[in-house]
Amino acid sequence: MKLFQKRPELVVDLPSVDGYELYGPDGLEEWLKQLKVPYTRVKMTKTRGGYPSFNQIEEALHKLNRKYPLITSLFSIGQSEQGRELWVMKISDNVRQDEQEPEFKYVANMHGNEIVGRDLMLLFIQDLLENYGTDSSITRLINSTEIFIMPSMNPDGSEMMQRGNASWSDLNRSFPDFTTNDNHNTATGRPAEVQAMMKFQAERRFSLSANFHGGAVVVNYPWDTSAIEHSQEELVKNLSLAYANLNPVMSGSSRFKNGIIRGNEWYEINGGMQDWSYYWHQDLQVTVELSYEKWPLYSELNGFYQDNRESFLAYLKMIHQGVNLQFKKEISGSVVIYKVEDGQSKFVKKENFSGGEYHKVLPPGEYQISVTSGDDVWSDTIMVTRE
Repeated sequence: MKLFQKRPELVVDLPSVDGYELYGPDGLEEWLKQLKVPYTRVKMTKTRGGYPSFNQIEEALHKLNRKYPLITSLFSIGQSEQGRELWVMKISDNVRQDEQEPEFKYVANMHGNEIVGRDLMLLFIQDLLENYGTDSSITRLINSTEIFIMPSMNPDGSEMMQRGNASWSDLNRSFPDFTTNDNHNTATGRPAEVQAMMKFQAERRFSLSANFHGGAVVVNYPWDTSAIEHSQEELVKNLSLAYANLNPVMSGSSRFKNGIIRGNEWYEINGGMQDWSYYWHQDLQVTVELSYEKWPLYSELNGFYQDNRESFLAYLKMIHQGVNLQFKKEISGSVVIYKVEDGQSKFVKKENFSGGEYHKVLPPGEYQISVTSGDDVWSDTIMVTRE
């Protein structure tokens, strides 16, 4: 496997005791034969099996937007290589305003043949909207959060029922990576879908996200690209457990302890979205594998939704576990955070902020916060409780 990982034109996916998937350009099969590497050619699904087309997903999103205009805003962050819109649904109580609230993001279907996440996100959007005003927990979430949901980052791939985009680029190997030579946070030369996501992320202030895949059932947390522990290892593990604990299939996994794993302990990924998201934008992101089959029977979809519904909500709620600061919109400056343990202050993070708001997900505990804006300095002690 290490031989293949060193070749940028090849993609290794989902290694296990039984083997792994290998994707590559034309001629891959002949090359494997020359190397005398044993393999089994996996036949790709040729029929949609009842799954909606891109046009049907698009129309469903528009219908929900028309039905719930006061709490939804549907917009495109760009176009795929074949010109399909990359739709995002924003859900919030004052949806036309850019409120000083924590911003949360779910992204699905960046691998086109991993279809379950796309359709579950459509169901989740519908669930949130239908229960607003009647379910107190969902109502509080929508009233206090700016929620952004992208059902498909790779609509060309899902239409063609293939992993990559229309040019066969693997979107989850195409982001800047701090451990490789591709370590500049610039969009030039990247797939259209990746460029659109990079621009979208730069324009927002996301502090918590997740992206959805298929082929296993597990929450994969940073880092993927490096064997070192994440600086917020305790936090990212607890975020992952907040999701996995409520999914009976995931939490009961015989392969992944408690249904979670640090990505690099499973297998190395360079150019992945979750690592890029935190390293360059301080947006904590995990990767959730939803189903053992990448394109399962459509009749199984409701079962997948029931397995994941409470996890979707629990993970979303975690965005409120931390520090949320609001000032006048013209205020900018820096925030320094210390965690107080046994009477000692331990440095956690120093970050800049703008737009009069700062949001950071943190582990439970006591924190000292110091805010500097120009010549003004403000300090306080806060308690972060478990969501």
